[in-house]
Amino acid sequence: MIKKLITTVAGAAALSVALGATAQADMAYAPEELSTEQGAANLYQRIQATAETQCDSRLNHDSVIKYRAVRDRCVSDVVDDLVHKVNDPRLEKIHNERKNSV
Repeated sequence: MIKKLITTVAGAAALSVALGATAQADMAYAPEELSTEQGAANLYQRIQATAETQCDSRLNHDSVIKYRAVRDRCVSDVVDDLVHKVNDPRLEKIHNERKNSV
């Protein structure tokens, strides 16, 4: 089960998504990053990288095929949650375009 949490700290937003019992995906961003298309695209890339890193660290590598499917689902869920937490139209547009192109 993924629990969701967002907090704002001194002008910067911190995103956190709990992955299971102990692991957590954390990242911070400046709201100003969302003021341009390029800034939103850069933030989206960071969200994607954060999700991949956290999911990779949580999964075992018993079966490459099984691992790939579970990892992809984990990354997708974490990215969905973090994008939803930011709640920015530019970021959501980028996210929807990437999801629809896959």
